[in-house]
Amino acid sequence: MNLNPPEGETTRLTALADQAADYAAHMMRANASVPPTVIADTPEGYVFGMPSGLADEAAKDRFAEASRMLAVAFGATAIAMILEAWVRLPDASGHLDTETPPSQAPDRREMVVVMVEGNAGRANRFLPILRDPAGNFIGFGHHPAPDFTNAEGRFASLMPGAKPSPAEVERAKAALAAMGFTVVRRDHDPRVN
Repeated sequence: MNLNPPEGETTRLTALADQAADYAAHMMRANASVPPTVIADTPEGYVFGMPSGLADEAAKDRFAEASRMLAVAFGATAIAMILEAWVRLPDASGHLDTETPPSQAPDRREMVVVMVEGNAGRANRFLPILRDPAGNFIGFGHHPAPDFTNAEGRFASLMPGAKPSPAEVERAKAALAAMGFTVVRRDHDPRVN
């Protein structure tokens, strides 16, 4: 995978990452949290998908697979995964304790993670969540431009490697329908942010 996509692709992925960050800010202001969400950038506009919950590892795996099917079924040119997570960062010397899960680490940071993937590249953006003493969301901390680096894990490699065949598109649509996936709205109105 090209980690330095062409300028047009970088611009498109950055725009999708910005849209995802706007959506995350809206959800944080409205609900004090961000539900796990996938946004597919399709020829007909954005398609948003949210699971009813991610209670266990199997539910997380199903959401990742549904996101892959969404990309195929709707002909996505790019996809964004938005997740609220506990994150641990390396210390000043660059050391990162990988033995302690972030959710149990005393130095953990609450963040919204935006992972954007297109046909020619991937980008990650980490949005530090800022809260007042009462725990209310007040905004996101400093977050640099998307980092075009390699990503790994269940929520990586969501885009198909090659253009899907019509049969693959139909199978993906049937699988999504069997899961109860319906499209309610194909865009996001930034005026509500």
